[in-house]
Amino acid sequence: MDLGLKDKLALVTASSRGLGYACAKALLEEGAKVIISSRNLDRLREAYSKLKGIGGEVYYHVVDLRVKESIDSLFNWVKESFGKLDILVYSTGGPRPGKFMELSWDDWVEASRLLALSAVWVARRSAELMLPQRWGRMVFIASVTIKEPWEDLALSNIMRLPVAGIVRTLARELGPHGITVNAVLPSIVLTDRVRQIAYERARKRGVSVDEVLDEMAKSIPVKRLGRPEELGWLVAFLVSEKAGFINGAIIPFDGGFLRSTL
Repeated sequence: MDLGLKDKLALVTASSRGLGYACAKALLEEGAKVIISSRNLDRLREAYSKLKGIGGEVYYHVVDLRVKESIDSLFNWVKESFGKLDILVYSTGGPRPGKFMELSWDDWVEASRLLALSAVWVARRSAELMLPQRWGRMVFIASVTIKEPWEDLALSNIMRLPVAGIVRTLARELGPHGITVNAVLPSIVLTDRVRQIAYERARKRGVSVDEVLDEMAKSIPVKRLGRPEELGWLVAFLVSEKAGFINGAIIPFDGGFLRSTL
């Protein structure tokens, strides 16, 4: 299926590795021009070298999503360099694991900047570039913790919830201008983040990381962990013209993990 993404300009945040990287790769394979971004320049350059030549053109820019001025610098560069933005794929690293009573004030402030305020301001700056052309796609990669809290992830359980509000609000406000806004909720996808969670659980219980990962896989009805590239394919469809009637959706990517009916 030709998704019609050739020469569309996409920005993918937190894309030097993990789910963001997988999304950038999928968009490049569809012929899009992709800007990858991360706060770690070395990882960003490494990702750029791997992605260069896959399909569409790839660019990179350093950004710290926790800092408003850094976000503004990124979008000012996008405007000056390209004059437009067609697609935003918002991804971010996860906050530190931990139970509610284990977390400090600084942990909560850091998580709010990383997961909530960054999503608000990246969406605002993206919309500024999309509104004049009356076409755009935003996809926010969040977590199934929006729908069901997860053990030892209090920061994620609470501070990712604003993404749902952003999606529902912007779907109504931007939809009349040809801009769709959706979210994808990964559960257990085999990334460095999931390996970190598995390591922490293994350390506390005195078992191996492989044992914990195997338990995670058994908790999913399809009996395996998700693959990052599978999420990339879903996102590539959501940002295409063929998904133009999907707006305000919050889509689990979980192999049937969620038990809730809504």
